[in-house]
Amino acid sequence: MKRGLFIAFEGIDGSGKSTQIWKLAKHISQINKYNDVYISRNPWKDLNIRKILQADNDTYSQAMQLAQLFTKDRKEQMRTIIAPNICKGCHVISDRFAFSTFGYQQTQGIPLWKLLDMHKGLPIPDIIFLIDVPAKIVIKRMKTDKQKRSGKHKFEKNKKFLEKLRENYLKLASLNKHHVIVVDGTKSITEIFEKQIKPEFDKFYNSFYSK
Repeated sequence: MKRGLFIAFEGIDGSGKSTQIWKLAKHISQINKYNDVYISRNPWKDLNIRKILQADNDTYSQAMQLAQLFTKDRKEQMRTIIAPNICKGCHVISDRFAFSTFGYQQTQGIPLWKLLDMHKGLPIPDIIFLIDVPAKIVIKRMKTDKQKRSGKHKFEKNKKFLEKLRENYLKLASLNKHHVIVVDGTKSITEIFEKQIKPEFDKFYNSFYSK
């Protein structure tokens, strides 16, 4: 039995990750009736991370603390949830993974090399979908969707931060040697999935399981 795939979705909050994750999960289950899909997210278990994000209004504060908490939480998530599921053939889709810390905490001011060093030994997703949306669009979306949201965290309140974050995300995608797909998140939900995510995933899936 071949192992399952590890898939991650990345992007600024409000980019539409969650919607596309559920669409891909449904698609994977339809490819083969024996396909099992597990959906996870970051942060995973450490509630202190969410408290910091929502209680602290300074966009650039507590960068190292957040990086350490996220990394520790992520390693535990990999050990107890992601790796065991992949090993038994289940496909795991994660709403954010290491790329998020590389993007957000680098934008907060931590050097990328230090963040990479913190993640040594942690497996990298087989395929990463980076949903790219300009900061002004995600801010507009978050304002429109505010009735459904439990409250802004500190990164969502700073447009300049989000613009720099987007820039760093795109740099990561261009520098990364692994399978990173940059998706135009300004298109319609259907177009994003049917014309961008689904074809790229199918190509990767077929290539992986034909080996």
